[in-house]
Amino acid sequence: MTYCAFDSAPGVDALPDGRILVAASAPCLGLMNADGHPVWTIGSRLLDCRGQPDALESSVDGSLVDFPFSDRTSAYFAPTDPKLRFDLRSLTLSSQPPNDGLTFAPPREGLMIDGWRNGTSPTLNTRPIPFAPYDIARSVAIAPDAKRFFLGSNFALAAFDDAGTGTWRWPSRNAVWAVNASRDGRIIVTADGDGAIRWHRADDGRELMALQVLPNGKELAKWDWVLWTPEGFYEATPGAEDVLKWVVNHGPDKAATTLPVSAIAKLHRPNALPLVLDKLETARALGVDDITQARLDVQAKTGSVKPPGGVLHVLAIGINKFGDKAGGLHLDYAAEDAHDVATALLESQKGSPGKASLYADVSFAYLPNDKADSAAILDALDDLARSMAKNEAGQEVAVILVSSHGEMIDKQFYLIPYGFDAGSPGKSIKSAVSASEFAKKVQALAKYGKVLLLLHACHSGAVGAQGWATDPDAKVLQDAMDLENVTVLTSSKKNELSEELPEWKHGALAKAFLDALVGAADSLGIVRLSALTDAMENEVQSLTKGRQHLGMHVNFSGDLFVASHY
Repeated sequence: MTYCAFDSAPGVDALPDGRILVAASAPCLGLMNADGHPVWTIGSRLLDCRGQPDALESSVDGSLVDFPFSDRTSAYFAPTDPKLRFDLRSLTLSSQPPNDGLTFAPPREGLMIDGWRNGTSPTLNTRPIPFAPYDIARSVAIAPDAKRFFLGSNFALAAFDDAGTGTWRWPSRNAVWAVNASRDGRIIVTADGDGAIRWHRADDGRELMALQVLPNGKELAKWDWVLWTPEGFYEATPGAEDVLKWVVNHGPDKAATTLPVSAIAKLHRPNALPLVLDKLETARALGVDDITQARLDVQAKTGSVKPPGGVLHVLAIGINKFGDKAGGLHLDYAAEDAHDVATALLESQKGSPGKASLYADVSFAYLPNDKADSAAILDALDDLARSMAKNEAGQEVAVILVSSHGEMIDKQFYLIPYGFDAGSPGKSIKSAVSASEFAKKVQALAKYGKVLLLLHACHSGAVGAQGWATDPDAKVLQDAMDLENVTVLTSSKKNELSEELPEWKHGALAKAFLDALVGAADSLGIVRLSALTDAMENEVQSLTKGRQHLGMHVNFSGDLFVASHY
């Protein structure tokens, strides 16, 4: 007989008076009398995603999750059941999320995976994939690049490559009824048999956070929720703050003791939880939050308009098109290099709820294509110097990215701006930006703080074909920038071409910088210059298979950024 759920009943216990307790897998608890008739049933208050592998929707970065909330005493999801949205950035739960296109169903394109809907022998391209005996597949999602897929089952969440080889397996105490992969490739979201929504790292399956929703009657506005990390750091609504507990076992002959997490004040870290998704690690998120809170405390106590610290100044220059007189010069991803580097630094530093920074503020200028002629570039450097001069000397940091062409003309290094005239050496020199002139501008910046110059200067064969221009020698620019407080990183060394490829959608230097901004961070999420250069050097060589090497002229060290995914 069915008591409180359309499911199996793994637990049955007889009471002294002949009545029988029945525990169903839904889960729920029921009592029947000695004649087998139901006396009462109590269904679980938890989320039920059985039979709904398509219903879990996720945003591009996994921070928004939409999911249905079923009554566990029903067979399966009904169209009338409410749909909820949890926003990890604002830590809010809402009902009936709008059709705003911000969340997406589990991606399943690019690979042919069969047998995953309640099957025991899933296949990839008709070939069996490794699968545990007696396990049952319940859900699947394919990574956006179709290089990996993620399979949820009764026993685990597992990842496989596009050849069907298992790359990691995260054991689960509950069935993984639904799985989704964020479109940025970093996060896996699951809906599990214990009623929790969980976020995992896509690289190794490690659990990052879990969410439990607790309905309180029919009014969705009164429903409670609790969000926590595996270490016990949490945020919760007032009605759920005691639901999450530490349990200490004392052996089979003594009852366990419990303590709600709310009894431990330091576990309540609402500002850190949104950062866990960015940092992919609890320790980094906590460190970044600590830095932020300390600086805000100083600001509050002193009455300062801004929190203490210098300003991070970003100047990003990227040129794909060089104008009508440039002799056919072009690049494919230089403007994208500048845009994405500026965006990454701005997003990782800009003060906002849940965000942290080593700096009081961030200023940036972005000069793409026709916005980056020689006059505009020099003017932007002057503006940057005036901005840095407004603050206390020594605390400022400037990051300058130039992604363009470079040439050696009359044994001098020149950056090629928009409006470059390739008609003759004289015209080229007048329309380009010389290393010496650029160095003077940077020297003015170095009076007020540290300067990190990232130079991706591709050799332009069209100019070199004229016979009066040669391959750029990045060392010439580095030597010109041999200034205290100035570190120069170039995309290549002498006689090496600086590559940009469609699979990167960037030049090698920008790609390496963006990856290192996150990958080189320490446990607190802070990037030191030494770690940044090491990571970029390895990345450039790996990306280009040794054809290109990072040029480095390092004149300062120390902390640079609080890294963040962007």
